[in-house]
Amino acid sequence: MRVSFVLMACAIGVCLVLGAGLLTSFASVSTLEATVNIHPETLNCKHAYADKAGGRWITAYIELPEDGDISDIDISTVLLDGVPAESDSKYGFVKNPEMKDRDENGVPELMVKFDKHAVVNHVLSQLVHMMPIPKRGKEIPLTITGSLIDGRTFEGSDAVRAIHPE
Repeated sequence: MRVSFVLMACAIGVCLVLGAGLLTSFASVSTLEATVNIHPETLNCKHAYADKAGGRWITAYIELPEDGDISDIDISTVLLDGVPAESDSKYGFVKNPEMKDRDENGVPELMVKFDKHAVVNHVLSQLVHMMPIPKRGKEIPLTITGSLIDGRTFEGSDAVRAIHPE
């Protein structure tokens, strides 16, 4: 009987140690803080649907900290405030994503693109309570989130100026 209690105590101890290790490993998975630059920096919400209104895409450049690698970003998980990044490989920028150090700080950025109409609709939904938009425009913060292939997540924000000229 005494041996059973000792074995049970040892088994419980092993479970507690293993469980604590698992909890520690899950707790150590954190969100990487990405640097994000969104272009264009100004969105003309009135003419966003015109054929020649600056193109079809909103472009974002994502830079990860030292413990992240942009080549490990799973593009299918990248969202700009819920708007998915284009992931159809029929586009050259998806098939061969641009990864270069645009800001010349020694760390490369991944270029991703988002459907301009979807982003403008999102921005307008943020501004609906402000119509008409002030003449100088309104700065709107936008957040990009996503995952790396190892399961870690990242998040970064930038702002665009929304204008709606009369």
